[in-house]
Amino acid sequence: MPVATDAFYLIDHRLLAIVMVAVLLAACEIGYRLGLRRVDVPDSKRTLISGIGGAMFGLLGLLLGFALAMAISRWDVRRDVIIQEANAIGTLSLRAVLLEEPLRGQLQEAMRAYTEARVVLGGSRDQPDVLGKALNDSEDLHVVIWSVVERANQPNTSNAILTSQINSANQVIDLHELRLSSLQNHLPATLFYMLVSLGAVSVGFIAWGFGAASSHRGRAPPILLAILIAAVLLLIMDVNRPQRGIIEVGVAPLERAAESIVEPGK
Repeated sequence: MPVATDAFYLIDHRLLAIVMVAVLLAACEIGYRLGLRRVDVPDSKRTLISGIGGAMFGLLGLLLGFALAMAISRWDVRRDVIIQEANAIGTLSLRAVLLEEPLRGQLQEAMRAYTEARVVLGGSRDQPDVLGKALNDSEDLHVVIWSVVERANQPNTSNAILTSQINSANQVIDLHELRLSSLQNHLPATLFYMLVSLGAVSVGFIAWGFGAASSHRGRAPPILLAILIAAVLLLIMDVNRPQRGIIEVGVAPLERAAESIVEPGK
């Protein structure tokens, strides 16, 4: 089944979300409490610490923007691959009517089963057995599809028809590996570690400044800032995980392709 080689992407996304929010809020609370102990610090030093925190936030914002852009570009690639695959399946299915029976029915039946397996392959990674079976079925059907195309090489089949069948079958098979690669093309886990660490340090500095400025109140603004950073990080992580979370690539083009395939015998 398509899995990421990095152990980071094998961790449940809900657990990662909880840990990420907890780290940022903990950094906020620690920074604020340390600031409360230094309410007598000179204004010059308080300004310096706040300036460092602001500089860190500027760097964090830049990195978050780049990370989001990279995650969205990967999401777009995954969507485009599914569209290409649906088009290739539809093309080969339409060209199947050019063959004589029983090859026509065999190819149409194989394409229907193959399309259903590709739809299942877009499901959640929380079902590894289902995805593993869909992947194995897809690879087995490659052999079936190519076998039908090979047997179409008969004296009564024109070169134009045979060439079109070969090209379409090749495209369907080639897109299989391209789709698996797109599912495994994640942002480096190190990037998320760095973003969370930088976010925690930045929130800690800002919270320190609020704590040093007032011994009675001032915790709410850095907490809201920490939650906002966590929300952006969770958005990036969600877009970057195509088979988990809320934002999905979707397999609607493949579902439409499955509906358009003519049933054998019709």
